[in-house]
Parts: sequence; structure tokens; C-alpha cells
Amino acid sequence: PRARLGRVLDEEIQQRLHAEHTRAAQLSERVATLESELRRLSDEVTTDQLTRVANRRGLLQAFEVARARAERDGEPLSIGLLDVDNFKRLNDELGHGVGDVALRSLAEAVARSLRPDDVVARYGGEEFVVLLPATAADEGQQILTRLQRSLSGGLFMHERKQVLVTFSAGVTIHRVGEAIEPALERADQALYEAKRTGKNRTCVA
Repeated sequence: PRARLGRVLDEEIQQRLHAEHTRAAQLSERVATLESELRRLSDEVTTDQLTRVANRRGLLQAFEVARARAERDGEPLSIGLLDVDNFKRLNDELGHGVGDVALRSLAEAVARSLRPDDVVARYGGEEFVVLLPATAADEGQQILTRLQRSLSGGLFMHERKQVLVTFSAGVTIHRVGEAIEPALERADQALYEAKRTGKNRTCVA
């Protein structure tokens, strides 16, 4: 009887251990699922749904990282503000659906042309911001001018025709200790100058 009792206790212990192991595995799986969902939600909160680049919140997060690195390493940080030329006319002539395609295509073209540490974000409407770490303002101007030239053959096809999309841009250098807003105001002034003097060009503030 004692031996049988021992066997019964062993079986109970084995069953209990198995149940606990199963429960632990289920909890681990649940935690992994929740972490994955959290990452997805975090991405959604910081990503523009139309263009799939960073939105304003994502831009502010990326700026804080870029600013901290620039100040730590003593390197320049250039900030560019881009605005699609004649966007209202594009929407009026070809429709808002094509306007959306233009924004998506431009965001993809900018993202493709930038370096791994650079960041592009949709700032609102047809405006985009680029962060260019370890880059002086004149170098930032060259980077954006090259991108403008690369779009001269047309950005995407619509009804078997190439749609030409251009943008004007302003670039400024971030000043140590300042928030992003004053830098964007300077970039906006340079952008206005680019629009005023013919569009499809980049000016430096």
C-alpha cells in the first residue's frame, strides 16, 4: 500500500508539474503576444498612416535622439522642410486619390535617397521634414537638390502617363540647446524663399 501511495503521489506531482509547465508556457506566449501588440500600437502612434513614414510624434522622438547625439558628438544636425509644389492644382486636376499617391510616392523617394541615420517625417498636409545628422546646411542643400533632380523624369504613372511632382525645400542648421520649432521656423523662411524664386529648389536659412 505504501508503494502504491508513493506511485500515486509521484503521478500527482508529475501531473501538477506538467500543468504548471503548460501554464507557464501559455503565460510566456501571452506576454510575447502583448509585447508584439504594444510594438505595433507604438508604431501606429508614431507613423503616418498614408505615407508610412514618421508622423509629427515620431518626428519629435527622432529629433530628441538626433539632437542628443549631435550635442554629444559635437557634430552638426541639419533640418530640412519640404513642401510639394502646386499640390492643390494636382488635386484639382487629377483628384485627391492621385494626390495621395503623390504624397506616398514622394515619401518613398525621399526615404530611399536618404542615409541610414537620416529621418523623414510627414509634418502635415503636403509638408515633410528631414533630419540630417552629421550634416552641415550646405551639404543638406546638396542632398535635397540631388533628390529634386532625380524626380525630374516623373514620380509615378497615372493613366499611362508619368506624373511630374516637384518640391521646394528650406534647410537650416540646428542650434545647440534649441527645440525643433525655432529651427523649423527658419527652414520655413528658406522654403518660402525657394517658392518665391521659382520652386523646385532648396534654399538655406
